[in-house]
Amino acid sequence: MPDFLALPFLIAAAVSVVAGMVRGFAGFGAAMLMTPVFSALYGPAVGVALCLLLEIAVALPLLPRAVRYVDWRRIGVILAAAIVGAPLGNLLLTQIAPEPMRWGISAIVLAAVAMLASGWRYHGQPHIAATLTAGVSSGFLNGLSGMAGPPIVFYYLAGTESVTQVRANLTTYFIFADLAALAVFGARGLIGWPTLVEGAFLAPAVVLGGLLGERLFPLASEKFYRRLSLCLLVAVAIGSLIL
Repeated sequence: MPDFLALPFLIAAAVSVVAGMVRGFAGFGAAMLMTPVFSALYGPAVGVALCLLLEIAVALPLLPRAVRYVDWRRIGVILAAAIVGAPLGNLLLTQIAPEPMRWGISAIVLAAVAMLASGWRYHGQPHIAATLTAGVSSGFLNGLSGMAGPPIVFYYLAGTESVTQVRANLTTYFIFADLAALAVFGARGLIGWPTLVEGAFLAPAVVLGGLLGERLFPLASEKFYRRLSLCLLVAVAIGSLIL
């Protein structure tokens, strides 16, 4: 059982609340806050596994109100494409130096942010090629760096759907992506009983944050949501360079 008054647990709980609020509001972004802190507190393997557990915990209460807005056909296509892209990224991971890889990822993310900030959008339903590209890119980046988010966030923000639909689809996609990643961790024996116990005691904090973020979402304008999402993408790009 964790020591509830120990500084590492208190830090992890505080970060979980804030990360949950971000996820509850935006539909993504929690891992960006939790992974570096948890990795520093518990070590990389346990930290990432704990992050995945809490990502799933915070998303489950959000799903009932999100599913009515989800485009399940597109989510299915994206997930199938991501499964193809993940091993390709993992293969490349062993072939290139980490420093150029991090700079390359950051440059791509920042270029995508610049496009969205300029007001660029595609109109109508995205072509199947665009959907497949988003899925493969997400899986590829996940296998390469553990960062599946940017291609999918860009894909949805570049469309003309309402932010309610964007948030619902992001929330749903990432819970399936997290479950798949968690299964890989479990198969490799990287999730032990102590990690599960720590996750169980931190789960109320992240769920509380998620519910607070969900309450705040209807109060925000579409412009504010899109600006916050772009800021989160910039933070991901910068974080990949300094962490």
